[in-house]
Amino acid sequence: VLDVATGTADVALEFARRSPAQHIAGLDPSSGMLEVGRTKLAGARVDLIEGDALALPFPDGSFDVVTIAFGLRNLPDYARGAAEMARVLRSGGRLLVLEFLPPSGAARLVFRSYIATVLPVVGRAISGSPEAYRYLASSIGEFIPADAVRRLLSDAGLESVSTRRLTGGIAGLHSGIKR
Repeated sequence: VLDVATGTADVALEFARRSPAQHIAGLDPSSGMLEVGRTKLAGARVDLIEGDALALPFPDGSFDVVTIAFGLRNLPDYARGAAEMARVLRSGGRLLVLEFLPPSGAARLVFRSYIATVLPVVGRAISGSPEAYRYLASSIGEFIPADAVRRLLSDAGLESVSTRRLTGGIAGLHSGIKR
């Protein structure tokens, strides 16, 4: 299992707790985030690696499962990131992309208003850093819709591509299987 944009390794650690996978790796460009993740490992069979999602440091076909949770929207090139994740999958392997989904219709206006105004205020109250929450609001608001994510996965060579809406439709789990 490879968790791309692992941050502090929460998803990688969940795989270590719940999966029979023999090798679990988490990759992130931030050494600081990985250091926080390392403090959580406590014997878990997870390797944390500093690296770039657009140039994964693994041979073709290295993993049965590749995940990225709330990280695709932060990549400077979505298509290249999807292609790299597909490249390191074995034939029959599954890519799982957990990401925010922009709502549609009137809900989209309410959602955009909320993330642009309320979220930064709450962020400042909780963390003292409204800038981080402004970035979060911006990255969510500008991210591509579910059909575009499915197209990225298909274009990267995956089949049986689907999206399952979660948490009232504000997040989605996109998945595909490598041919």
